[in-house]
Amino acid sequence: MAMAVQRLFPKAQVTIGPWIDNGFYYDFDMQGQGLEDNDLKAIKKEMIKIINKGYELRREVVPREDARKRIEALGEKYKLELLDSIPEGEDISIYHVGDEWWDLCAGPHVETTKNINPKALELQRISGAYWRGDEKNAMLQRIYGTVWENPEQLDGYNKLMEEAKRRDHRKIGKEMDLFSIQESAGEWHVLHS
Repeated sequence: MAMAVQRLFPKAQVTIGPWIDNGFYYDFDMQGQGLEDNDLKAIKKEMIKIINKGYELRREVVPREDARKRIEALGEKYKLELLDSIPEGEDISIYHVGDEWWDLCAGPHVETTKNINPKALELQRISGAYWRGDEKNAMLQRIYGTVWENPEQLDGYNKLMEEAKRRDHRKIGKEMDLFSIQESAGEWHVLHS
C-alpha cells in the first residue's frame, strides 16, 4: 500500500504499517494534503498495478549507518525515528519491492506481489491517528485494508462485518429508543422563593 500511496502522492511520508487481526493499516503524513474516501479507489487501482507487475519482495539486512544514510537521502523523518527506536544489536532489515521501492520493515512478506490476489483485496476506510499514539505529535492519516487468499474469503469477511454493523448495540439501542437524551439533563436551575 505504501508504495502505491507514494506513487500517487509523492510528498507523503511513510510511518508504520502493521498487520492487525483482520487486515492491516498504514499511517501516512500527507504533508497537508488530506485523503478522502474516493482516494481509496485510486490507491487500490495503483496497488493492483503493483501486484500485477509481479515484483519480487526481497529482504536486505543492512548496518544501522547504511540504513540511516538511505533514509536521510529520502528525507523520511518518521523512518529515522523508527530506526533510532530499534535496539542496538538487532538486525536492521529493509524490504525491497523489485528495484523500485523499499521500506524499513521487520517482515515477513510474500516472495512476490503475484502471491497477492487482487480480487481478495479491499481498502476499507481512512481515519486519523497521532504519530506514536501521542496527541502532542503530528496527526497522520491511517488507511485500513484487508486481504485474503481468495474473493470468497473476502466476501465472507464483508458479510460478517455487515452483520456486526446490524447488531451494533449503539444502533439498536437508538432504534429501540433504549437511549434518550433529555434536554434538561445537566442543567442547573435556580429556584426563587
